[in-house]
Amino acid sequence: MKLFFSFFILLTFSTSLLFSSDKRCKRPDFISSLSVENSLKTLKTLQDVRRNYAALKHLCVDVINFKEGKYSWKMLLVTHPKVPKGPFWFLPHDNENEAFDAGVYATRKYGGGFLAVLSDGGRYFQGQDPNRNFGDTSAVAGHCANQSHPAPKYGKTIFSIINFYKRRGLPYLALHNNTNAGGISILKSSASVRSFPAHRDIADGKGLRDEDSLVYIAGKSKTPNTSKLNRLLGEGLNTRYELVNGQTNDCSLSNYVILNRNTERYYNIETQHGDLKTQKEMIDILLKSL
Repeated sequence: MKLFFSFFILLTFSTSLLFSSDKRCKRPDFISSLSVENSLKTLKTLQDVRRNYAALKHLCVDVINFKEGKYSWKMLLVTHPKVPKGPFWFLPHDNENEAFDAGVYATRKYGGGFLAVLSDGGRYFQGQDPNRNFGDTSAVAGHCANQSHPAPKYGKTIFSIINFYKRRGLPYLALHNNTNAGGISILKSSASVRSFPAHRDIADGKGLRDEDSLVYIAGKSKTPNTSKLNRLLGEGLNTRYELVNGQTNDCSLSNYVILNRNTERYYNIETQHGDLKTQKEMIDILLKSL
């Protein structure tokens, strides 16, 4: 914890040259080439921006555009103007409002930022699930039921942005919302996903004890890393462990990290739609524990 905030203070000073004093944020060339000039006022047509307008005025906001095949992807890149390198989150689903609000909260408090897919407020982008589009080749994409076409540019572009803003040593991070007692629940397990409740009294409702409040981790081993699991459970975070291999690959971000980024340092924070308070609390707990 102390080390994390020491880096926070150091980065505030060391990155001051990257951004102008008038809050007009400079991007590296490869990101600038993907950006569309939009003032924050013009972005108020987006519900997420309108809802967080006051907070976003203090952050760096750009629309990222790139085309691959039939898809013209649009994403919102939000970073901290003084501490651009820090925890960095990927938000693939545009209908998960609390995840976006939590991303704004995390960016303002801890630095770094997030990349959010813009899908006109829907879960899918022109029929494609953005979190099932991380198959680089035809062979891999063809194996994933929810990916229409191989997307090497998609993965390369997203991870180039993530890796630029993610401070070295921090894990890959994602934010999601889920439905009440739906398919994603700490009370459910499957052949490839094991659930580990942190509380005996899991109940319907909001808070850390809700079955929908959980953290996803992933790896290639049949069982999760014991120290990582116990740390999360000890912090009161319900934890689901996803076993990832070439046969179970679903072309999601978590699977791509495990299979292509040569690391198992991945965390996805899930809460029920509407439970922003708990998602913020889980962000604080997780980041303080890293």
